[in-house]
Amino acid sequence: MSWILVFKLMLISLVTLVSCKSSIEVTHSENRSPFSAFGVSYAKITPEQVEGYSMVIIESDFYSKAEIAQMKSKGTKVLAYISLGEVDTNRWYYPKLMEGGFLGKNKNWGSSFLNLEDSLTRSILIDQVLPELTKKGVDGIFMDTIDSVSPYTSRSSLASYMVEMIREIRKRNPDLLLVQNAGLFLLEDTSEYIDGVLMEDIASGYNFEQGEYFVKDDISYHERLSLLRSYSTRFDLPFLVLDFAIEAAAINKVQSRLDTLGMPYFISNIELSTLPVYSSRAMLNPGMN
Repeated sequence: MSWILVFKLMLISLVTLVSCKSSIEVTHSENRSPFSAFGVSYAKITPEQVEGYSMVIIESDFYSKAEIAQMKSKGTKVLAYISLGEVDTNRWYYPKLMEGGFLGKNKNWGSSFLNLEDSLTRSILIDQVLPELTKKGVDGIFMDTIDSVSPYTSRSSLASYMVEMIREIRKRNPDLLLVQNAGLFLLEDTSEYIDGVLMEDIASGYNFEQGEYFVKDDISYHERLSLLRSYSTRFDLPFLVLDFAIEAAAINKVQSRLDTLGMPYFISNIELSTLPVYSSRAMLNPGMN
């Protein structure tokens, strides 16, 4: 074999090796969906804890811009929590929102329902609260308490103002990931502005009056599953599932149900105060990787 032929074969082998390496890197980084392995923790977590997660939802008030950058360095998208329909008394902007008046309290959490018809209330959320979240360099926003204006409440007339705020959040942050928690009744109007939807209590739930976790009976589970399926089929958006359980037997039962969905899921306590070491079996349907 001539030295020229040997050189050509070596060159081909080298090109093939480089091509394979590049392909592997793209598969792991660029092509991985940010929603494929998500977690939620409203207690402070460390950068090491987010390893393996494609996305985490956090309370950004607990972190500096540098700390969030450290979490992002693990290859994890970081989304900041914001409540658009309610406010807790411990929020720094609670006194500001008092000026617009509240519309009662959430008996489960003790938070106050916001009067979204008041332009000052909406301005505080959009012009003051939102910039405080985004200036820390987060990758997106997790929008909670959308259901505070649902059709079965006395605040249903405020739904258009909720849509207006979500539209404005997208307008001001075209490159951020926006995830809407529940609020399925608004998807017809909000789907074009968001990147994903989270649904809670599919296979399990929490009884606030009794302070107990429970696994849904088959009828309740399939009713909830049917609702999830109908909306996920109708809207071309990623749907995420968040369920609640703390005992091993209940967690196993919930996992066995959620494994069949073909959707990423996360199981935690009702306070969302933990972030387990990442495990594909415990956090999501493995087929989503």
